[in-house]
Amino acid sequence: MTDTPRPSNGHNTTHTPSDAAPAADPLTLLATSTDLEDVDFTGLDLRTALKNPAAAPRAFTRCTFTQATLRGAHLAEAVFTDCTAHTADFTGALLDQARIDRGSAAGANFTDADCGDLLCDGADLANTKWSGAMLGGAAFTGCRMIGARLTRHRGLGITFTRCNLAVANFNGLSLRGTRLTGIRFTEADLGGVDFRDTTFEDCRLADANLRAADFTGADLRGADLGELTLTLATQLRGAVISPDQAAQISAALGLTVLN
Repeated sequence: MTDTPRPSNGHNTTHTPSDAAPAADPLTLLATSTDLEDVDFTGLDLRTALKNPAAAPRAFTRCTFTQATLRGAHLAEAVFTDCTAHTADFTGALLDQARIDRGSAAGANFTDADCGDLLCDGADLANTKWSGAMLGGAAFTGCRMIGARLTRHRGLGITFTRCNLAVANFNGLSLRGTRLTGIRFTEADLGGVDFRDTTFEDCRLADANLRAADFTGADLRGADLGELTLTLATQLRGAVISPDQAAQISAALGLTVLN
């Protein structure tokens, strides 16, 4: 039996992939919306699109900024959630009160950026550059910051909690009076860092460069200091240590402590 063709209503209801609406241009989306999801800005120059403040704080979710140029971008109070910004250039960007939740900005450049009160939680910030950045009140929690460079930053009150800062460069940084919890400083350059009155809790300083660091009044009882040598003991002058740490230092000096 031959099927009878269905009546035509004059409209072709068959759609092919070529009929689908083209994806909106990323720069157009950036210019027309402050709340974006899954937009790929890879390799794009976003300076013109972000040269002026937006009508409302921007929110980016699962967006990609890999190798994008955001120099001088106005991103105050912006929120980046699960975004990727590998080797992105944020030089001189305005990121005050911005937030980076998870995601990765590994290798990104934040030189001279205004990052006052920036909050970073669970983000991969390995090998990032922060030279000259304003970091007053910035807080890094649960971040991977291996090899990060935070030399010559501006501002006080920067805090780190449960971060991996192995091989990072903190030369000359001021962490005076802060509480450091769960920090791994293994092989980090902490030369000249101001640790006065700082409390270390569950931190690891093994093999870190502590040359000219100031530990006056610092509480190191909760820190793993690695192998305690005479040189290290000299670098920790002025710090508070535990009886067990004191015994290790005495042993390194060839002294026997008796009750």
